[in-house]
Amino acid sequence: MNTPSKFAMTIIAGMLASLSGCASVDQQATNPQLINQISAASETDLFNAQSPLLTTEAFLQASLALGTTQDAETANQLLYYFRAFSYYGPVDDLTDADTVALALTLEELSDSGLLDNQARLQEQYAVTLYRYFADNDAAEALAPLLAQLDSQLKQLATSTPNTSNDYALLETLKAYGFLLNKSRKDVDGELNKVLLAADLNTPLLEFAASPASIRAESDWPRTNAYWALALYRLALPSSEDGEETEQELAVDEAVAAIAKADVTLRGDAAKDAYTAGFHVNVFGGQELCEENSEICRIPELKTALPIEHHCSDSLFILTQDLNEQELAESCTKLTSQESNFHNVLETKLEPAPNDFNTALRVVAFKNWSQYHLNGQLIFDINTDNGGMYIEGTPSKPGNQATFFAYRQWWIEPEFKVWNLNHEYVHYLDGHFVKYAGFGHFPEKMVWWSEGLAEYISKGDNNPSALRVIKRDIEEAPTLEEIFATEYKDGQDRTYKWSYMAIRFLAENHHTEFVQLSHYLKTDYFEGYDQLMASLTEHQPQFADWLNTQVNAFNDSEEEAKPRLHKQGRYDYRDYLQPQHLAHGENHLKF
Repeated sequence: MNTPSKFAMTIIAGMLASLSGCASVDQQATNPQLINQISAASETDLFNAQSPLLTTEAFLQASLALGTTQDAETANQLLYYFRAFSYYGPVDDLTDADTVALALTLEELSDSGLLDNQARLQEQYAVTLYRYFADNDAAEALAPLLAQLDSQLKQLATSTPNTSNDYALLETLKAYGFLLNKSRKDVDGELNKVLLAADLNTPLLEFAASPASIRAESDWPRTNAYWALALYRLALPSSEDGEETEQELAVDEAVAAIAKADVTLRGDAAKDAYTAGFHVNVFGGQELCEENSEICRIPELKTALPIEHHCSDSLFILTQDLNEQELAESCTKLTSQESNFHNVLETKLEPAPNDFNTALRVVAFKNWSQYHLNGQLIFDINTDNGGMYIEGTPSKPGNQATFFAYRQWWIEPEFKVWNLNHEYVHYLDGHFVKYAGFGHFPEKMVWWSEGLAEYISKGDNNPSALRVIKRDIEEAPTLEEIFATEYKDGQDRTYKWSYMAIRFLAENHHTEFVQLSHYLKTDYFEGYDQLMASLTEHQPQFADWLNTQVNAFNDSEEEAKPRLHKQGRYDYRDYLQPQHLAHGENHLKF
Protein backbone atom coordinates (compact mmCIF):
# COMPACT_ATOMS: atom_id res chain seq x y z
CA MET A 1 0.00 0.00 0.00
CA ASN A 2 1.24 3.49 -0.88
CA THR A 3 1.41 5.78 2.15
CA PRO A 4 1.81 9.54 2.41
CA SER A 5 5.29 10.95 2.89
CA LYS A 6 6.39 11.91 6.39
CA PHE A 7 6.18 15.59 5.35
CA ALA A 8 2.63 15.14 4.08
CA MET A 9 1.54 13.29 7.20
CA THR A 10 3.09 15.95 9.43
CA ILE A 11 1.26 18.81 7.69
CA ILE A 12 -2.09 17.03 7.48
CA ALA A 13 -2.02 15.62 10.98
CA GLY A 14 -0.97 18.96 12.42
CA MET A 15 -3.87 20.72 10.77
CA LEU A 16 -6.36 18.09 11.84
CA ALA A 17 -5.13 18.32 15.40
CA SER A 18 -5.35 22.10 15.37
CA LEU A 19 -8.94 21.95 14.22
CA SER A 20 -10.00 20.00 17.29
CA GLY A 21 -7.54 21.43 19.74
CA CYS A 22 -6.32 17.87 20.35
CA ALA A 23 -2.69 16.85 20.03
CA SER A 24 -3.42 13.20 19.25
CA VAL A 25 -2.46 12.66 15.62
CA ASP A 26 -3.79 9.10 15.51
CA GLN A 27 -7.24 10.07 16.75
CA GLN A 28 -7.62 12.93 14.30
CA ALA A 29 -5.98 11.16 11.34
CA THR A 30 -8.64 8.47 11.30
CA ASN A 31 -12.28 9.45 11.19
CA PRO A 32 -13.86 6.53 9.35
CA GLN A 33 -17.38 7.73 10.09
CA LEU A 34 -16.85 11.07 8.33
CA ILE A 35 -15.09 9.46 5.37
CA ASN A 36 -17.88 6.90 5.09
CA GLN A 37 -20.44 9.71 5.03
CA ILE A 38 -18.57 11.41 2.20
CA SER A 39 -18.16 8.14 0.34
CA ALA A 40 -21.86 7.33 0.66
CA ALA A 41 -23.17 10.80 -0.18
CA SER A 42 -25.22 11.17 -3.33
CA GLU A 43 -24.43 13.75 -5.98
CA THR A 44 -27.45 15.78 -4.82
CA ASP A 45 -26.14 15.77 -1.27
CA LEU A 46 -22.61 16.74 -2.26
CA PHE A 47 -23.60 19.59 -4.59
CA ASN A 48 -25.65 21.37 -1.97
CA ALA A 49 -24.58 24.54 -0.20
CA GLN A 50 -26.37 23.34 2.94
CA SER A 51 -24.53 20.00 3.10
CA PRO A 52 -23.04 19.36 6.56
CA LEU A 53 -20.10 17.68 4.81
CA LEU A 54 -18.88 20.95 3.31
CA THR A 55 -16.63 21.99 6.19
CA THR A 56 -12.90 22.61 6.38
CA GLU A 57 -12.55 19.68 8.81
CA ALA A 58 -14.24 17.33 6.33
CA PHE A 59 -12.05 18.78 3.56
CA LEU A 60 -8.90 17.88 5.48
CA GLN A 61 -10.19 14.42 6.34
CA ALA A 62 -10.95 13.84 2.66
CA SER A 63 -7.41 14.98 1.78
CA LEU A 64 -5.94 12.46 4.20
CA ALA A 65 -8.19 9.66 2.98
CA LEU A 66 -7.41 10.36 -0.66
CA GLY A 67 -3.68 10.09 0.01
CA THR A 68 -4.01 6.66 1.57
CA THR A 69 -6.67 4.90 -0.52
CA GLN A 70 -5.94 2.26 -3.14
CA ASP A 71 -9.59 1.85 -4.08
CA ALA A 72 -10.54 3.55 -7.36
CA GLU A 73 -14.19 4.03 -6.41
CA THR A 74 -13.29 5.65 -3.10
CA ALA A 75 -10.79 7.91 -4.82
CA ASN A 76 -13.43 8.88 -7.37
CA GLN A 77 -15.95 9.80 -4.68
CA LEU A 78 -13.40 11.82 -2.71
CA LEU A 79 -12.31 13.72 -5.82
CA TYR A 80 -15.94 14.40 -6.69
CA TYR A 81 -16.36 15.71 -3.14
CA PHE A 82 -13.52 18.17 -3.78
CA ARG A 83 -15.25 19.27 -6.97
CA ALA A 84 -18.48 19.91 -5.07
CA PHE A 85 -16.59 21.71 -2.28
CA SER A 86 -14.97 24.05 -4.82
CA TYR A 87 -18.43 25.22 -5.92
CA TYR A 88 -20.47 25.14 -2.72
CA GLY A 89 -18.02 24.83 0.17
CA PRO A 90 -16.43 27.60 2.28
CA VAL A 91 -13.43 27.87 -0.05
CA ASP A 92 -12.60 31.32 1.31
CA ASP A 93 -11.92 29.71 4.69
CA LEU A 94 -9.26 27.37 3.30
CA THR A 95 -5.74 28.35 4.28
CA ASP A 96 -2.59 27.98 2.19
CA ALA A 97 -1.75 24.98 4.35
CA ASP A 98 -5.08 23.36 3.48
CA THR A 99 -4.29 23.72 -0.22
CA VAL A 100 -0.81 22.30 0.34
CA ALA A 101 -2.37 19.33 2.12
CA LEU A 102 -4.57 18.64 -0.90
CA ALA A 103 -1.61 19.03 -3.26
CA LEU A 104 0.48 16.56 -1.28
CA THR A 105 -2.24 13.92 -1.34
CA LEU A 106 -2.77 14.45 -5.07
CA GLU A 107 0.94 13.90 -5.54
CA GLU A 108 0.71 10.72 -3.50
CA LEU A 109 -2.26 9.61 -5.60
CA SER A 110 -0.34 10.23 -8.80
CA ASP A 111 2.74 8.40 -7.53
CA SER A 112 0.62 5.42 -6.48
CA GLY A 113 -0.24 4.56 -10.10
CA LEU A 114 -3.94 4.48 -9.30
CA LEU A 115 -4.64 7.12 -11.94
CA ASP A 116 -2.97 5.19 -14.76
CA ASN A 117 -5.45 4.44 -17.53
CA GLN A 118 -8.35 5.31 -15.21
CA ALA A 119 -10.28 7.86 -17.29
CA ARG A 120 -12.74 8.83 -14.58
CA LEU A 121 -10.00 9.49 -12.03
CA GLN A 122 -7.98 11.42 -14.60
CA GLU A 123 -11.01 13.60 -15.32
CA GLN A 124 -11.41 14.27 -11.60
CA TYR A 125 -7.71 15.00 -11.14
CA ALA A 126 -7.75 17.59 -13.93
CA VAL A 127 -10.82 19.35 -12.53
CA THR A 128 -9.28 19.43 -9.04
CA LEU A 129 -6.16 21.10 -10.43
CA TYR A 130 -7.93 23.95 -12.15
CA ARG A 131 -10.48 24.48 -9.39
CA TYR A 132 -7.94 24.74 -6.52
CA PHE A 133 -4.55 25.71 -7.92
CA ALA A 134 -5.23 28.53 -10.40
CA ASP A 135 -3.68 31.33 -8.34
CA ASN A 136 -0.29 32.64 -7.31
CA ASP A 137 -0.56 31.45 -3.71
CA ALA A 138 -1.03 27.83 -4.80
CA ALA A 139 1.57 27.90 -7.60
CA GLU A 140 4.37 26.22 -5.64
CA ALA A 141 2.06 23.40 -4.58
CA LEU A 142 0.86 23.00 -8.18
CA ALA A 143 4.32 22.59 -9.73
CA PRO A 144 4.85 18.86 -8.95
CA LEU A 145 1.28 18.04 -10.04
CA LEU A 146 1.72 19.12 -13.65
CA ALA A 147 3.69 16.02 -14.65
CA GLN A 148 0.57 13.89 -14.06
CA LEU A 149 -1.38 16.20 -16.37
CA ASP A 150 1.17 15.62 -19.14
CA SER A 151 1.20 11.89 -18.48
CA GLN A 152 -2.55 11.48 -18.68
CA LEU A 153 -2.78 13.60 -21.83
CA LYS A 154 -0.46 11.09 -23.53
CA GLN A 155 -2.48 8.15 -22.20
CA LEU A 156 -5.82 9.62 -23.19
CA ALA A 157 -4.60 10.51 -26.67
CA THR A 158 -4.37 6.80 -27.44
CA SER A 159 -7.54 5.78 -25.60
CA THR A 160 -10.63 4.47 -27.33
CA PRO A 161 -13.13 7.25 -28.08
CA ASN A 162 -16.03 6.81 -25.66
CA THR A 163 -17.86 9.00 -23.20
CA SER A 164 -15.63 8.27 -20.22
CA ASN A 165 -12.36 8.73 -22.07
CA ASP A 166 -13.65 11.81 -23.87
CA TYR A 167 -14.66 13.52 -20.62
CA ALA A 168 -11.20 12.84 -19.22
CA LEU A 169 -9.50 14.20 -22.33
CA LEU A 170 -11.67 17.31 -22.41
CA GLU A 171 -11.11 18.15 -18.74
CA THR A 172 -7.37 17.55 -19.08
CA LEU A 173 -7.21 20.04 -21.95
CA LYS A 174 -9.39 22.44 -19.96
CA ALA A 175 -6.97 22.19 -17.03
CA TYR A 176 -4.15 23.49 -19.23
CA GLY A 177 -6.40 26.23 -20.59
CA PHE A 178 -7.94 27.40 -17.32
CA LEU A 179 -4.60 27.50 -15.51
CA LEU A 180 -2.98 29.48 -18.32
CA ASN A 181 -5.98 31.77 -18.67
CA LYS A 182 -5.57 32.75 -15.02
CA SER A 183 -1.80 33.07 -15.16
CA ARG A 184 -1.72 35.19 -18.34
CA LYS A 185 -3.47 38.01 -16.47
CA ASP A 186 -0.42 38.35 -14.22
CA VAL A 187 2.58 37.44 -16.36
CA ASP A 188 5.00 38.26 -13.53
CA GLY A 189 3.08 36.21 -10.97
CA GLU A 190 4.19 32.93 -9.41
CA LEU A 191 1.53 30.90 -11.23
CA ASN A 192 2.73 32.08 -14.62
CA LYS A 193 6.34 31.40 -13.69
CA VAL A 194 5.49 27.84 -12.68
CA LEU A 195 3.44 27.14 -15.80
CA LEU A 196 6.03 28.55 -18.19
CA ALA A 197 8.83 26.70 -16.42
CA ALA A 198 6.88 23.46 -16.97
CA ASP A 199 6.97 23.96 -20.79
CA LEU A 200 3.29 23.17 -21.12
CA ASN A 201 3.48 24.02 -24.82
CA THR A 202 5.46 20.85 -25.52
CA PRO A 203 2.79 18.23 -24.65
CA LEU A 204 0.08 20.43 -26.14
CA LEU A 205 1.91 20.82 -29.45
CA GLU A 206 2.69 17.12 -29.60
CA PHE A 207 -0.96 16.29 -29.00
CA ALA A 208 -2.33 18.87 -31.46
CA ALA A 209 0.01 17.61 -34.19
CA SER A 210 -0.92 13.98 -33.70
CA PRO A 211 -3.77 12.12 -35.44
CA ALA A 212 -5.13 11.44 -31.94
CA SER A 213 -6.40 15.04 -31.74
CA ILE A 214 -9.02 14.13 -34.37
CA ARG A 215 -11.26 11.83 -32.42
CA ALA A 216 -14.04 9.78 -34.01
CA GLU A 217 -13.79 12.13 -37.02
CA SER A 218 -14.36 15.15 -34.78
CA ASP A 219 -11.75 17.86 -34.23
CA TRP A 220 -12.88 19.11 -30.80
CA PRO A 221 -9.68 17.78 -29.14
CA ARG A 222 -7.45 19.62 -31.62
CA THR A 223 -9.48 22.83 -31.32
CA ASN A 224 -9.27 22.68 -27.52
CA ALA A 225 -5.51 22.10 -27.74
CA TYR A 226 -5.24 25.15 -30.02
CA TRP A 227 -7.17 27.16 -27.42
CA ALA A 228 -4.82 26.10 -24.61
CA LEU A 229 -1.82 26.93 -26.82
CA ALA A 230 -3.28 30.37 -27.53
CA LEU A 231 -3.45 31.02 -23.79
CA TYR A 232 0.10 29.75 -23.39
CA ARG A 233 1.12 32.24 -26.06
CA LEU A 234 -0.64 35.07 -24.18
CA ALA A 235 1.13 34.00 -20.98
CA LEU A 236 4.58 34.52 -22.52
CA PRO A 237 6.35 37.75 -21.53
CA SER A 238 6.07 40.45 -24.20
CA SER A 239 8.87 42.63 -25.50
CA GLU A 240 9.16 46.22 -24.39
CA ASP A 241 8.87 47.54 -27.95
CA GLY A 242 5.70 45.59 -28.72
CA GLU A 243 7.37 43.35 -31.30
CA GLU A 244 6.81 39.61 -31.14
CA THR A 245 9.47 37.76 -29.19
CA GLU A 246 11.26 34.64 -30.42
CA GLN A 247 9.16 32.54 -28.05
CA GLU A 248 5.91 34.03 -29.30
CA LEU A 249 6.88 33.56 -32.93
CA ALA A 250 7.95 29.98 -32.23
CA VAL A 251 4.48 29.15 -30.89
CA ASP A 252 2.80 30.88 -33.84
CA GLU A 253 4.93 29.00 -36.33
CA ALA A 254 4.49 25.62 -34.63
CA VAL A 255 0.70 25.95 -34.51
CA ALA A 256 0.58 27.26 -38.09
CA ALA A 257 2.57 24.23 -39.27
CA ILE A 258 0.02 21.91 -37.65
CA ALA A 259 -2.84 23.85 -39.25
CA LYS A 260 -1.24 23.81 -42.72
CA ALA A 261 -0.79 20.06 -42.58
CA ASP A 262 -4.39 19.72 -41.41
CA VAL A 263 -5.72 21.91 -44.24
CA THR A 264 -4.17 19.60 -46.84
CA LEU A 265 -6.27 16.79 -45.38
CA ARG A 266 -9.49 18.47 -44.24
CA GLY A 267 -9.76 21.81 -46.05
CA ASP A 268 -12.10 24.42 -44.57
CA ALA A 269 -12.85 22.30 -41.50
CA ALA A 270 -9.16 22.54 -40.59
CA LYS A 271 -9.20 26.31 -41.18
CA ASP A 272 -12.20 26.71 -38.90
CA ALA A 273 -10.54 24.67 -36.15
CA TYR A 274 -7.40 26.83 -36.29
CA THR A 275 -9.39 30.08 -36.52
CA ALA A 276 -11.71 29.35 -33.60
CA GLY A 277 -9.13 27.56 -31.48
CA PHE A 278 -5.94 29.58 -31.87
CA HIS A 279 -6.33 32.70 -34.01
CA VAL A 280 -9.17 34.47 -32.20
CA ASN A 281 -7.92 33.39 -28.78
CA VAL A 282 -4.63 35.22 -29.30
CA PHE A 283 -6.80 38.12 -30.49
CA GLY A 284 -5.33 37.86 -33.98
CA GLY A 285 -8.10 39.95 -35.53
CA GLN A 286 -9.36 40.38 -39.07
CA GLU A 287 -6.29 41.66 -40.91
CA LEU A 288 -3.98 38.89 -39.73
CA CYS A 289 -6.61 36.28 -40.60
CA GLU A 290 -6.76 37.68 -44.14
CA GLU A 291 -2.96 37.56 -44.35
CA ASN A 292 -3.01 33.92 -43.20
CA SER A 293 -5.94 32.91 -45.40
CA GLU A 294 -4.33 29.55 -46.17
CA ILE A 295 -5.14 28.49 -42.59
CA CYS A 296 -7.59 31.14 -41.31
CA ARG A 297 -11.17 31.73 -42.48
CA ILE A 298 -13.54 34.67 -41.93
CA PRO A 299 -17.23 33.74 -41.68
CA GLU A 300 -19.84 35.48 -43.80
CA LEU A 301 -21.88 38.21 -42.09
CA LYS A 302 -25.19 36.68 -43.14
CA THR A 303 -24.12 33.26 -41.91
CA ALA A 304 -23.11 34.52 -38.48
CA LEU A 305 -25.96 37.05 -38.12
CA PRO A 306 -28.85 35.88 -40.29
CA ILE A 307 -31.61 37.96 -38.64
CA GLU A 308 -32.18 41.69 -39.27
CA HIS A 309 -35.00 43.43 -37.37
CA HIS A 310 -35.91 47.13 -37.54
CA CYS A 311 -37.28 48.70 -34.37
CA SER A 312 -37.69 52.08 -36.09
CA ASP A 313 -36.13 54.21 -38.80
CA SER A 314 -33.29 55.04 -36.42
CA LEU A 315 -32.70 51.66 -34.76
CA PHE A 316 -32.19 48.12 -36.10
CA ILE A 317 -30.87 44.83 -34.74
CA LEU A 318 -28.65 42.17 -36.33
CA THR A 319 -28.70 38.93 -34.39
CA GLN A 320 -27.88 35.24 -34.43
CA ASP A 321 -30.87 33.80 -32.68
CA LEU A 322 -33.27 36.28 -31.04
CA ASN A 323 -36.87 35.27 -31.72
CA GLU A 324 -39.73 37.69 -32.53
CA GLN A 325 -40.76 38.11 -28.90
CA GLU A 326 -37.18 38.75 -27.79
CA LEU A 327 -36.63 41.23 -30.60
CA ALA A 328 -39.81 43.10 -29.71
CA GLU A 329 -38.82 43.18 -26.03
CA SER A 330 -35.35 44.47 -26.91
CA CYS A 331 -36.79 47.23 -29.07
CA THR A 332 -39.17 48.28 -26.30
CA LYS A 333 -36.37 48.41 -23.72
CA LEU A 334 -34.28 50.61 -25.96
CA THR A 335 -36.93 53.08 -27.10
CA SER A 336 -38.59 53.37 -23.68
CA GLN A 337 -35.47 54.79 -22.03
CA GLU A 338 -34.85 57.27 -24.85
CA SER A 339 -37.50 59.71 -23.63
CA ASN A 340 -36.03 59.59 -20.12
CA PHE A 341 -32.61 60.43 -21.52
CA HIS A 342 -33.97 63.49 -23.30
CA ASN A 343 -35.90 64.61 -20.21
CA VAL A 344 -32.97 64.23 -17.81
CA LEU A 345 -30.53 66.04 -20.10
CA GLU A 346 -33.03 68.49 -21.62
CA THR A 347 -31.71 67.84 -25.15
CA LYS A 348 -34.86 69.15 -26.94
CA LEU A 349 -34.26 66.15 -29.26
CA GLU A 350 -31.61 68.14 -31.11
CA PRO A 351 -28.49 66.23 -32.21
CA ALA A 352 -25.02 67.61 -31.62
CA PRO A 353 -23.73 69.81 -34.47
CA ASN A 354 -22.28 67.97 -37.50
CA ASP A 355 -23.53 64.57 -36.30
CA PHE A 356 -24.85 62.63 -39.29
CA ASN A 357 -25.58 59.35 -37.53
CA THR A 358 -29.11 58.48 -38.62
CA ALA A 359 -29.56 54.91 -37.39
CA LEU A 360 -27.99 52.82 -34.67
CA ARG A 361 -27.08 49.22 -35.48
CA VAL A 362 -27.33 46.79 -32.56
CA VAL A 363 -25.41 43.54 -33.06
CA ALA A 364 -26.65 40.93 -30.58
CA PHE A 365 -24.74 37.65 -30.45
CA LYS A 366 -25.87 34.40 -28.84
CA ASN A 367 -23.26 34.71 -26.08
CA TRP A 368 -19.83 36.13 -25.35
CA SER A 369 -18.06 33.29 -27.16
CA GLN A 370 -19.81 34.15 -30.40
CA TYR A 371 -19.11 37.85 -29.90
CA HIS A 372 -15.45 37.05 -29.27
CA LEU A 373 -15.21 34.90 -32.41
CA ASN A 374 -17.25 36.87 -34.92
CA GLY A 375 -16.63 40.36 -33.60
CA GLN A 376 -12.94 40.10 -34.40
CA LEU A 377 -13.29 38.44 -37.76
CA ILE A 378 -16.34 40.17 -39.26
CA PHE A 379 -16.25 43.61 -37.66
CA ASP A 380 -12.52 43.94 -36.94
CA ILE A 381 -13.00 44.98 -33.31
CA ASN A 382 -11.12 44.10 -30.15
CA THR A 383 -13.17 41.53 -28.23
CA ASP A 384 -11.11 41.28 -25.03
CA ASN A 385 -13.99 43.01 -23.24
CA GLY A 386 -17.66 42.65 -22.36
CA GLY A 387 -19.08 44.37 -25.44
CA MET A 388 -18.62 47.83 -26.87
CA TYR A 389 -20.07 50.84 -28.65
CA ILE A 390 -18.33 52.06 -31.80
CA GLU A 391 -19.42 55.56 -32.72
CA GLY A 392 -17.29 55.87 -35.84
CA THR A 393 -16.91 59.34 -37.35
CA PRO A 394 -20.28 61.04 -36.80
CA SER A 395 -19.37 64.01 -39.01
CA LYS A 396 -18.98 61.66 -41.98
CA PRO A 397 -22.22 61.24 -43.97
CA GLY A 398 -23.29 57.61 -44.01
CA ASN A 399 -21.37 56.75 -40.85
CA GLN A 400 -22.77 53.65 -39.12
CA ALA A 401 -22.76 53.75 -35.31
CA THR A 402 -22.87 50.23 -33.85
CA PHE A 403 -22.93 48.62 -30.48
CA PHE A 404 -22.02 45.01 -29.91
CA ALA A 405 -23.72 42.94 -27.25
CA TYR A 406 -24.87 39.38 -26.48
CA ARG A 407 -27.39 37.40 -24.50
CA GLN A 408 -26.92 37.04 -20.77
CA TRP A 409 -26.75 33.29 -21.35
CA TRP A 410 -25.88 32.67 -17.70
CA ILE A 411 -29.40 33.67 -16.55
CA GLU A 412 -31.35 31.49 -19.00
CA PRO A 413 -34.24 30.75 -19.30
CA GLU A 414 -34.68 34.42 -18.33
CA PHE A 415 -33.97 36.65 -21.30
CA LYS A 416 -31.81 39.77 -21.33
CA VAL A 417 -29.21 41.22 -23.63
CA TRP A 418 -26.13 42.12 -21.62
CA ASN A 419 -25.57 45.88 -21.26
CA LEU A 420 -28.26 46.58 -23.85
CA ASN A 421 -29.55 49.75 -22.22
CA HIS A 422 -26.12 50.86 -20.99
CA GLU A 423 -24.63 50.75 -24.49
CA TYR A 424 -27.64 52.50 -26.02
CA VAL A 425 -27.01 55.45 -23.73
CA HIS A 426 -23.52 55.75 -25.22
CA TYR A 427 -25.18 56.20 -28.61
CA LEU A 428 -27.65 58.77 -27.29
CA ASP A 429 -24.87 60.59 -25.44
CA GLY A 430 -22.71 60.66 -28.56
CA HIS A 431 -25.53 61.72 -30.88
CA PHE A 432 -27.39 64.26 -28.72
CA VAL A 433 -24.78 65.52 -26.23
CA LYS A 434 -21.10 65.16 -27.07
CA TYR A 435 -19.68 67.06 -30.00
CA ALA A 436 -17.63 64.99 -32.51
CA GLY A 437 -16.51 61.39 -32.01
CA PHE A 438 -15.00 59.30 -29.24
CA GLY A 439 -11.74 60.77 -27.96
CA HIS A 440 -12.46 64.30 -29.19
CA PHE A 441 -12.35 65.82 -25.71
CA PRO A 442 -8.94 65.70 -24.02
CA GLU A 443 -9.76 64.29 -20.58
CA LYS A 444 -12.24 63.87 -17.71
CA MET A 445 -14.79 62.05 -19.87
CA VAL A 446 -14.76 58.51 -18.44
CA TRP A 447 -16.86 59.38 -15.39
CA TRP A 448 -19.35 61.22 -17.61
CA SER A 449 -19.68 58.51 -20.29
CA GLU A 450 -19.83 55.44 -18.04
CA GLY A 451 -21.59 57.06 -15.09
CA LEU A 452 -24.27 58.54 -17.35
CA ALA A 453 -24.80 55.22 -19.14
CA GLU A 454 -25.22 53.47 -15.79
CA TYR A 455 -27.55 56.14 -14.41
CA ILE A 456 -29.89 56.41 -17.40
CA SER A 457 -30.06 52.63 -17.83
CA LYS A 458 -30.57 51.82 -14.13
CA GLY A 459 -31.99 54.94 -12.51
CA ASP A 460 -31.89 54.74 -8.73
CA ASN A 461 -32.08 50.91 -8.77
CA ASN A 462 -28.46 49.81 -8.85
CA PRO A 463 -27.78 47.36 -6.01
CA SER A 464 -24.47 46.17 -7.48
CA ALA A 465 -23.13 49.73 -7.22
CA LEU A 466 -24.47 50.23 -3.71
CA ARG A 467 -22.83 47.01 -2.54
CA VAL A 468 -19.47 48.41 -3.61
CA ILE A 469 -20.21 51.83 -2.08
CA LYS A 470 -21.23 50.23 1.20
CA ARG A 471 -18.11 48.05 1.25
CA ASP A 472 -15.69 50.87 0.43
CA ILE A 473 -17.42 53.89 1.99
CA GLU A 474 -14.46 54.59 4.29
CA GLU A 475 -12.18 54.96 1.25
CA ALA A 476 -14.71 56.74 -0.96
CA PRO A 477 -13.10 58.83 -3.72
CA THR A 478 -13.95 62.52 -3.77
CA LEU A 479 -15.85 64.23 -6.57
CA GLU A 480 -12.57 65.64 -7.81
CA GLU A 481 -11.06 62.17 -7.97
CA ILE A 482 -14.11 60.70 -9.70
CA PHE A 483 -14.06 63.48 -12.32
CA ALA A 484 -10.45 62.51 -13.12
CA THR A 485 -11.24 58.78 -13.50
CA GLU A 486 -9.50 56.84 -16.27
CA TYR A 487 -10.33 53.34 -17.46
CA LYS A 488 -7.13 52.06 -15.89
CA ASP A 489 -8.60 52.98 -12.47
CA GLY A 490 -10.69 49.81 -12.49
CA GLN A 491 -14.27 48.67 -12.83
CA ASP A 492 -15.54 50.00 -9.51
CA ARG A 493 -14.22 53.51 -10.01
CA THR A 494 -15.21 53.59 -13.70
CA TYR A 495 -18.78 52.36 -13.30
CA LYS A 496 -19.91 52.29 -9.68
CA TRP A 497 -18.44 55.51 -8.29
CA SER A 498 -19.03 57.40 -11.55
CA TYR A 499 -22.68 56.30 -11.39
CA MET A 500 -22.96 57.69 -7.87
CA ALA A 501 -21.45 61.04 -8.91
CA ILE A 502 -23.79 61.39 -11.92
CA ARG A 503 -26.79 60.42 -9.82
CA PHE A 504 -25.85 62.88 -7.07
CA LEU A 505 -25.58 65.76 -9.52
CA ALA A 506 -28.71 64.82 -11.47
CA GLU A 507 -30.77 64.61 -8.28
CA ASN A 508 -29.26 67.48 -6.31
CA HIS A 509 -27.72 69.94 -8.79
CA HIS A 510 -29.69 69.33 -11.94
CA THR A 511 -29.20 72.75 -13.52
CA GLU A 512 -25.42 72.49 -13.31
CA PHE A 513 -25.57 68.86 -14.47
CA VAL A 514 -27.46 69.90 -17.62
CA GLN A 515 -25.05 72.79 -18.14
CA LEU A 516 -22.17 70.29 -18.28
CA SER A 517 -23.92 68.52 -21.15
CA HIS A 518 -24.51 71.83 -22.98
CA TYR A 519 -20.81 72.65 -22.78
CA LEU A 520 -20.00 69.26 -24.32
CA LYS A 521 -22.59 69.78 -27.06
CA THR A 522 -21.16 73.16 -28.02
CA ASP A 523 -17.56 71.89 -27.89
CA TYR A 524 -16.69 74.23 -25.02
CA PHE A 525 -14.38 72.00 -23.00
CA GLU A 526 -12.97 74.89 -20.98
CA GLY A 527 -16.43 75.65 -19.62
CA TYR A 528 -17.00 71.95 -18.86
CA ASP A 529 -13.68 71.74 -17.00
CA GLN A 530 -14.28 74.96 -15.03
CA LEU A 531 -17.79 73.94 -14.03
CA MET A 532 -16.54 70.58 -12.74
CA ALA A 533 -13.95 72.41 -10.65
CA SER A 534 -16.72 74.46 -9.04
CA LEU A 535 -18.84 71.33 -8.50
CA THR A 536 -16.13 69.91 -6.23
CA GLU A 537 -17.30 72.47 -3.66
CA HIS A 538 -20.27 70.13 -3.11
CA GLN A 539 -17.94 67.45 -1.71
CA PRO A 540 -19.27 67.66 1.90
CA GLN A 541 -22.84 67.28 0.62
CA PHE A 542 -21.75 64.39 -1.63
CA ALA A 543 -20.14 62.60 1.31
CA ASP A 544 -23.29 63.01 3.42
CA TRP A 545 -25.44 61.85 0.50
CA LEU A 546 -23.31 58.72 0.05
CA ASN A 547 -23.74 57.85 3.72
CA THR A 548 -27.49 58.33 3.39
CA GLN A 549 -27.58 55.90 0.44
CA VAL A 550 -25.51 53.34 2.33
CA ASN A 551 -27.69 53.57 5.45
CA ALA A 552 -30.84 53.10 3.39
CA PHE A 553 -29.43 50.13 1.48
CA ASN A 554 -30.37 46.73 2.93
CA ASP A 555 -28.61 43.83 1.26
CA SER A 556 -29.00 41.27 4.03
CA GLU A 557 -31.30 39.08 1.96
CA GLU A 558 -28.77 38.91 -0.86
CA GLU A 559 -25.90 38.22 1.55
CA ALA A 560 -27.85 35.34 3.11
CA LYS A 561 -28.12 33.49 -0.20
CA PRO A 562 -25.82 30.47 -0.63
CA ARG A 563 -22.80 31.41 -2.69
CA LEU A 564 -21.90 29.34 -5.75
CA HIS A 565 -18.24 29.69 -6.72
CA LYS A 566 -18.69 29.36 -10.48
CA GLN A 567 -15.98 29.10 -13.07
CA GLY A 568 -15.57 32.51 -14.71
CA ARG A 569 -18.24 32.95 -17.38
CA TYR A 570 -15.67 34.18 -19.92
CA ASP A 571 -13.09 31.47 -19.23
CA TYR A 572 -14.31 28.99 -21.85
CA ARG A 573 -15.84 29.13 -25.34
CA ASP A 574 -19.12 27.50 -26.31
CA TYR A 575 -17.73 26.50 -29.72
CA LEU A 576 -15.04 24.42 -28.00
CA GLN A 577 -17.51 22.32 -26.02
CA PRO A 578 -18.34 18.95 -27.66
CA GLN A 579 -22.09 18.47 -27.52
CA HIS A 580 -21.90 14.85 -26.33
CA LEU A 581 -20.02 15.94 -23.20
CA ALA A 582 -22.61 18.24 -21.68
CA HIS A 583 -22.78 19.38 -18.08
CA GLY A 584 -24.80 16.72 -16.34
CA GLU A 585 -25.02 13.81 -13.94
CA ASN A 586 -21.63 12.66 -12.61
CA HIS A 587 -19.95 15.52 -14.48
CA LEU A 588 -21.38 18.60 -12.79
CA LYS A 589 -19.62 21.90 -13.43
CA PHE A 590 -20.77 25.49 -13.08
